[in-house]
Amino acid sequence: MIAWQLMRICLGHFSRIALGWVLVAFASPVAAQQGAPSETLFRNVRVLDVLKGELGPATDVLVRGNRVAAIGASGKAAAGATVIDGQGRTLMPGLIDVHVHISFGSLLFPQLNDPKTSPEKLGTAMSNSAEQMLLRGFTAVRDMGGPIFPLKRAIDAGKTLGPRIWPSGAVVSQTSGHGDFRAPSERSRRFFGKPSRAEEYGATFIADGRDEVLTATRENLRMGASQIKLMAGGGTSSAYDPIDVTQYTSDEMKAAVEAADDWNTYVAVHAYTPRAVRRAIDAGVKCIEHGQLLDEPTIELMARRGIWLSAQNLIPDSPNMTPERRKKRADIIEGNARLWPMAKKHGVKLAWGTDLLFEPELNAQQNALILALRQWFTPAEVLKMVTYDNAQLLALSGPRTPYEGKLGIVEEGALADLILVNGDPLAKLDLIADPGKNFSVIMKDGVIYKGAQR
Repeated sequence: MIAWQLMRICLGHFSRIALGWVLVAFASPVAAQQGAPSETLFRNVRVLDVLKGELGPATDVLVRGNRVAAIGASGKAAAGATVIDGQGRTLMPGLIDVHVHISFGSLLFPQLNDPKTSPEKLGTAMSNSAEQMLLRGFTAVRDMGGPIFPLKRAIDAGKTLGPRIWPSGAVVSQTSGHGDFRAPSERSRRFFGKPSRAEEYGATFIADGRDEVLTATRENLRMGASQIKLMAGGGTSSAYDPIDVTQYTSDEMKAAVEAADDWNTYVAVHAYTPRAVRRAIDAGVKCIEHGQLLDEPTIELMARRGIWLSAQNLIPDSPNMTPERRKKRADIIEGNARLWPMAKKHGVKLAWGTDLLFEPELNAQQNALILALRQWFTPAEVLKMVTYDNAQLLALSGPRTPYEGKLGIVEEGALADLILVNGDPLAKLDLIADPGKNFSVIMKDGVIYKGAQR
């Protein structure tokens, strides 16, 4: 499915204003435990130390408010606290996915194409997607493009359930770039004065030249973006750009980096090829999304410069994928097996995400996609990547981070985003692939969303 076709359909039905209203007015009601108890005591649990890659001895963990207050015998719960008997099970940090697109992964193409599909239906689907993500144990995500701000506000206000969201807002793309979602009949805003429907919807900014890139970046920052997403090369789901093309001049890319840096945050770019990635690095970009076509010298450069690589294990095929998209993806899918071991060998800062788009039936595979990392990493390394390492990438947003506190680790003072696992994921990593069966408690920000009730 070509991206502009999807945008053309959904933009005909939903406005940004309507979507924002729907998410607040029609979000599923938050469970009663939203009024969280002041304290929760986990008794007889084994804490997963993701840094050491080992389970500690049986102990108690006290959560007070939204923080881990104490680990060990010093943790004395107040009267009326929620007490959970861990029975020797594993207490680990919440999972983190650093490349999601919640807004465009909530409905199928035929549903978006249906004239009966209303703004209420889209808002409800987005809320449901976010809730299911949280109930799979993903307590934090980085949304890498799309009209995400209304949903984030609804979650943070307690009007719907979902993970913490680090939002990018609208992707920033050159004309004919990976974020140019226009239908063929839609002409250039610069020459004909009318924004495309995708721009009006908040999905993308088509920005050419230094001034427009500065404005697009600053608009996202104004709305609350924690990082900026720029399209630096071709993509598989876009109509106008072959994979091999390099997008944005050095000056244009530097404009985005300078604007983000002035706000003490960073730019991440969509890019596959060495040429696109090297240009981005020279411009000051701090994170590369994808990178499946990179060569070893470029990987070595990333390691030397301390550049993050946010990579994915892309699904080779799906029933809804067009022949054109399959053809464009062939080399990228093949590059999956080269990229991960090469990046590990050279010590690149690695993060993991899913990047699922437009096929909501695939969302349920979010946990299972983690297991593909076993080809190149030990279970301990995998668990560290999808918790602590991903949290370090989230922290790259600096003061633009929307939630204060430490994530991805179970220690005193850290934010209480926790999962109680029925078993030892170090010994059996498959446990995390079935959260419905194996996650007995899911806590975000000190609130229990699955498991023991007060």
